[in-house]
Amino acid sequence: MNKIDSLTSSNDIQTFINNEDNKINYYLNIEDKINYDSYCSVIADSLNLKQTWEKADFDHNGLTDLLVTGNTSEGPKTIYILDKGTHFESKNLSKGKLYEECSFSSVKDHKIEYHSIKILNRYGYLSNLIKENLIYKYEEFIEENTAPKRHNILEIKFENIGSRWNRYVFDMKIVSNRDATWTTEDDGLITSGIYKTKLSEKDFKEIIDLINYLDFENLEDEYNVSYSDSHTAYLTITYDNLKIKRIRDYGLMGSRGLKRLYDILSALKTNQQWTKQ
Repeated sequence: MNKIDSLTSSNDIQTFINNEDNKINYYLNIEDKINYDSYCSVIADSLNLKQTWEKADFDHNGLTDLLVTGNTSEGPKTIYILDKGTHFESKNLSKGKLYEECSFSSVKDHKIEYHSIKILNRYGYLSNLIKENLIYKYEEFIEENTAPKRHNILEIKFENIGSRWNRYVFDMKIVSNRDATWTTEDDGLITSGIYKTKLSEKDFKEIIDLINYLDFENLEDEYNVSYSDSHTAYLTITYDNLKIKRIRDYGLMGSRGLKRLYDILSALKTNQQWTKQ
């Protein structure tokens, strides 16, 4: 039995989150009812959400984890807290008012059933209610794929174009023999130039497995957030018999799975041994 197993009420959850020893990085006001606005309240009632917190073993390590929705000064927010044995890991699940008008989370079979009304553009147009099944995989919650296909990934090209306020460009190419090329301008981390490395088998496999899990063939060719002055990602995947899938993602929020892929690719610049050419 772990700490989370012993929590039985909203007051218990609040005390647990507020306990500095647990190092939960978010403050939420945990009550028995969420303070949705009138528009979102109607949807919440239709979903018949029974409580503001639920338990599950999301990462399948045998320890109970927690999904919590609470009130904040910026509106309702949902976080998840994973018991990693030696520490608790907490992250935000809801995307916030820049991306979603409303969001609602519940637990089903140790996964998260996530409903949301998304903001489609800067003029405030809203989507219909969208349901997504989220699974904890690749160290993050991403959209579940119950039947992933296995493609022969030949080349991955990832380019992150800076915003109006941050013009740094990140440009990386990875080929099937694990060779990677990183072209960079001076970003304060490393001097401008072309750098090369060979990815470890473990890191390369994680990237290929995630790309296949994303069902990338059926993702949209273009994604856009509803606000301006954001970064733009360009992802090009060459696969199978020289098929090509290109994705332009303004805001880098096309999907949770894509966001996780961008984070893994970006992290390569600090977790690999690069040689300047």
